[in-house]
Amino acid sequence: MKDRCLASSIAAGIAALICGMIDSVIDSSPLGIVAGVLGFSAAIGAAAIAARQVNAQDHLVALTEERDGLRRELDALAAIFGDEAAHARDATLALAPPLNMEKSVDAASGLLDQQFFKVMVQQRVSAARRQLQPLTVILFDIDGLDGASREECDAAISALGETVTRTLRESDAACRVGSKMAAAILEDTAEAGAVWAAERIRGTLNQTAQGVTITVSAGIACYPTHALSAPELIDRAGRALDTARSQGRDRLEIANSD
Repeated sequence: MKDRCLASSIAAGIAALICGMIDSVIDSSPLGIVAGVLGFSAAIGAAAIAARQVNAQDHLVALTEERDGLRRELDALAAIFGDEAAHARDATLALAPPLNMEKSVDAASGLLDQQFFKVMVQQRVSAARRQLQPLTVILFDIDGLDGASREECDAAISALGETVTRTLRESDAACRVGSKMAAAILEDTAEAGAVWAAERIRGTLNQTAQGVTITVSAGIACYPTHALSAPELIDRAGRALDTARSQGRDRLEIANSD
């Protein structure tokens, strides 16, 4: 439309010029009138084009200002969310006790103290989510220690901690989570690998040279198969352990997928 109007204005201007030239030669009044009309038409067309250009320029300026305003708003929102994320990270780190190895390791089991367990699971789940990798939590409970003395519990948990430490990889982690319980956090490990690790630990404990045979019940829960958050993952592993204990000694159960 713009090109057509421009072409019409140019054509009218050229025609007016030609008519004017002819009129000056033959002195024809009608041609003079035609030249005037054509010139007026060309002027109107040029004015219309100029007006559209001004409107287009104004519209472009308005769009630019709107874009800049939206960009400033997005930058402000990004800064707000960045501050909130930083505060949340600082709060999480503040909740996590400093890992002083002399004070963070349980003396009896040789595993990390239970105060680090939930924080470590939260950190490992977040890392697994970012890296799109599975993660498994295994809860172990030593059978037959209800009513046992502290010395008996410590001896049994020592054997469990030593076996867990020898079985797990350097990238994994393990904590003592009670008087006769331990928890293992297995990175990049799905259900099959977790079952293998748990069965190996159980089999090794059955062969220890203790006064009595040590057996454990175990519950397994995997991210993201059984849970999508750290609290839910721990809860699912606990439920699986409860199911294992309810069915007798030396049992292993896997969390439900529902």
